[in-house]
Amino acid sequence: MYIKDEVTKMSAKVKVKNGNFQVTIPMKEAYGNENFRRFLELQRAEEIISHSKASDEAIAFFAEEIDRDNWGKNKEWFLHGLSD
Repeated sequence: MYIKDEVTKMSAKVKVKNGNFQVTIPMKEAYGNENFRRFLELQRAEEIISHSKASDEAIAFFAEEIDRDNWGKNKEWFLHGLSD
């Protein structure tokens, strides 16, 4: 089956093989579409996370550390933006 989406301008070929959908999308079209790129990035992140051996506590610790670092780097810029 061939699908052409007039909204995203992406064309795709869809096959069912061994009980699975196989979707083929030309790379140029896929990477030119921001929503599709985000979808691929999310899938890649979920794949990495699924193999992670990090504990929930370790993840929470690093998330808090990243938040503190980001706030330290962006506090002045953020607060300046609120005052405009």
